[in-house]
Amino acid sequence: MTPHAPPAKARPLLVVAPALPERSELFGALAARSDFRILYAATLAEALHVLRDRTVALVIAAPELPAAAVTELLAAKERLRPELPVLIIRNRQAEEPPGWERGGVGVLRRPLLPEALDRSVDVVLGLRSA
Repeated sequence: MTPHAPPAKARPLLVVAPALPERSELFGALAARSDFRILYAATLAEALHVLRDRTVALVIAAPELPAAAVTELLAAKERLRPELPVLIIRNRQAEEPPGWERGGVGVLRRPLLPEALDRSVDVVLGLRSA
């Protein structure tokens, strides 16, 4: 029997999403991966608490998060952790306020193809080339 290498440390991902059944549908593939640990924040206040007190590799804003809350999240991220990448998931026709296009912020539109979020996270974290 050959010894197994210890698993790589799981990268924590902060997902800002209301507690909805859609969480498992949209984020299930990421949650199932052993190289990621999903930290859910149901409110903006919870997300800011996580950003202040925990290490995260990436922030993902769910499509249910109102645009004003996303803008506030981006402003707080700039103050607390300006280098932290962010993925914002929006519905196809949702408006995107000015300022979201800054460096380190990507916007994905729904409906997403199967595994598109998974691949996007890998690319943003440098785990896979574009």
